[in-house]
Amino acid sequence: MIQCPECREMILDDSAFCDKCGKELHWCPECKRPKRGTECPVCGNDLIPGRKYLAMIESGQTPSAQPQTTTPPKPQNTEPIQQPVSAQSQPAEQPQRTAVAGAVAVPTALVGNGWRLQLQAGAFGRVGGMWPELGTCTYVSSNHGVIARTATGWTITDNGTTNGTYVNGARLAPGTPVAIAKGNSVRIATLEFTVE
Repeated sequence: MIQCPECREMILDDSAFCDKCGKELHWCPECKRPKRGTECPVCGNDLIPGRKYLAMIESGQTPSAQPQTTTPPKPQNTEPIQQPVSAQSQPAEQPQRTAVAGAVAVPTALVGNGWRLQLQAGAFGRVGGMWPELGTCTYVSSNHGVIARTATGWTITDNGTTNGTYVNGARLAPGTPVAIAKGNSVRIATLEFTVE
């Protein structure tokens, strides 16, 4: 089973189109997973339309990776921001409320690039860490950052990386934990995720 990059529903892994939303899948020949857009955000290869990709597989051909010749993206904001997590500080966006009065909806995952990365306390990066999927992206640092659980939710910390970690478009200062809430955008190097 794979996850449709458009509607996020789980579908059969030999699909040219999503069984749920009907969109044609575009496959990365290197990652062997469907992605959004025209190039893979993880490895930079051109994506192959689902019908062509499956026809190549069925005929015994190996879809070839055609890396892009463009230079790696540069971070938009190179100035680190200071957002320490303390009793006085508040996240940029308030977490969504559930139907139960006073209960806060706690995020459970980072979703994007065809992945659902479950939130858990620990380190992440290209080498080792809790999310092996990140090992396929050369722009992610070996020891990129840390996810931690607090009494009020989750925080993310950047370990002083080259390509940075961003929350809602703002680059994190190295070593400073920043709270994340449902609906926030998180960028790890070139990989875009939404907190769900």
